[in-house]
Amino acid sequence: MPRAPAPADAVRGKPARFVAGVGATVAIAWFCVSLAGAAWLDAGSPAAFRAGWLLLALASGLLLMLGMAWWFAGRLQALETQRRQALAREHGLQQLLSDWYWETDERHRLTLLLPPRGAPAADWQVGDRLGRALWEVYDSDPQLWHGHRQALDALRGFEALPAWRGEADGRTTLWLLHGVPRFDAEGRFAGYQGTARDVTDDGELRFSRRIGQQLLDALPSAVIVAESPAAAPGRCVIRHCNETAARRLGEPAAKLVGRELTGELARVAEWPLAAVCEALGAPVPPRDAPPAGTRPWQARVDRFTFEHGGLQRHTVLVLLTPPVTPTDEAVQLERQAAARELESFSYTVSHDLRAPIRVVEGFTKILKEDYGRVLDRIGNDHLDRVLGATARMNRMIDALLALSQLSAKPVQQQPVNLTQLATYIVDDLRRQSPERQADIHIQDGMTTEGDPTLLRIALENLLGNAWKYSSKRERTQIEFACEAQGGRLVYRVRDNGAGFDMRFADRLFGVFQRLHSANDFQGTGIGLATVQRIVRRHGGQIWAESEVDQGATFYFTLGDGSRAA
Repeated sequence: MPRAPAPADAVRGKPARFVAGVGATVAIAWFCVSLAGAAWLDAGSPAAFRAGWLLLALASGLLLMLGMAWWFAGRLQALETQRRQALAREHGLQQLLSDWYWETDERHRLTLLLPPRGAPAADWQVGDRLGRALWEVYDSDPQLWHGHRQALDALRGFEALPAWRGEADGRTTLWLLHGVPRFDAEGRFAGYQGTARDVTDDGELRFSRRIGQQLLDALPSAVIVAESPAAAPGRCVIRHCNETAARRLGEPAAKLVGRELTGELARVAEWPLAAVCEALGAPVPPRDAPPAGTRPWQARVDRFTFEHGGLQRHTVLVLLTPPVTPTDEAVQLERQAAARELESFSYTVSHDLRAPIRVVEGFTKILKEDYGRVLDRIGNDHLDRVLGATARMNRMIDALLALSQLSAKPVQQQPVNLTQLATYIVDDLRRQSPERQADIHIQDGMTTEGDPTLLRIALENLLGNAWKYSSKRERTQIEFACEAQGGRLVYRVRDNGAGFDMRFADRLFGVFQRLHSANDFQGTGIGLATVQRIVRRHGGQIWAESEVDQGATFYFTLGDGSRAA
């Protein structure tokens, strides 16, 4: 297959032709001058003079030729050096690529396909792929390739075009293609060049796709993603639908892909077909009237456009929500009433309860600032105790408000990496006390389903307590791990701190309950109550085991999101 000239060829071509033209012109001019001189001398000059002139002309011509030959040789050598440097640079850049490198001719047929550095020997056997069209080697969605070929004909670059490639061992691999047009020395289109990345084993890509599908399938609403093909902008073809939509349509989701959107929507009597067609600007297909008493679902249609493989893809997201039942309305009313009560409680705590504390704190500060110099040491110490007590009361009020708001915050169920959360928390604790000697073990791979914000609060309290109550040890030891017990995962946070007497374990999770003096360990007495509320909201339980001066271990579960495999 022919290849477009390399950059070095373009560097060499025009200067070489220019030099050759100049040399030919000089040689012709010298020859003409020599003939004219010979004719003039022949007209009547002495023989000796004519011979001397001819010798001079011949010597000058010879010197001119030698000079031109020397200049030609030097110029060609310089151009050859530039050509070799350009080829070496191009080869070096190709070797540095971590992806496959490919080139096509002006008819989009592969002329070059190079695997990355360190690829196995089998990857270099690409002879059967060369000479074939790019879309024959890298297959993709027919409609996507149709639009992409239009972009190729328009000489536009493209990025992240998904495609599949059949391998010699029968496997099908997933690739992302990037490409830009290239041109020859005269500016004529010579084909495309680009890279291809194998993303078949890209775990992060598969993880993101799987999580996205699980989130869609977990929704109680029917979700359908459709696309308007470039060849038929008036139609919408289904690209994906979640499990709720598939159940309502009575077919597996995979079989619905590629079907026309409005035709499938017409099959479900409860779905508001007219509203969706109006949002899409499409005609309403005929269908039978819904049965009497049918409560229509609510529809929401969002349209958006994004770049994909160098093309603009027009996508439609249809969200169909079932109607609210009387039971749901009662639950919502109950939640609204609880929210109003919580708001009233928060207002009472934050304003009515704080008001007398602010008065005490304010007058104590005035008394200390204006009359502290006339009081003795004992009197000033009493004022400091009053100010310290008001500060503790304000902190307790803040903690009480935070605890009450936990009940109003909805639990957002999603995958949570507990190992990662605990690592972040421990890093913060180490930064606050860099002088502490601590051995902290966090088990790898602990994940669950839950609310990441609430679970972080729970771990901050548990790990923070372990860090605080082991602060008087010469070397702190903390462990966060889990193990399977009775078909479920039980998490534990263990330390070698002060511990507590198990006779008072029933007071651990009470509000403002403390088993240690505030002079020994600071705190509000809200932390473990907060942890218990978060764990219970996740369908779990929490308990503790300890001995005085022998450390403590807190165990907790997180409901169905943490069942053992």
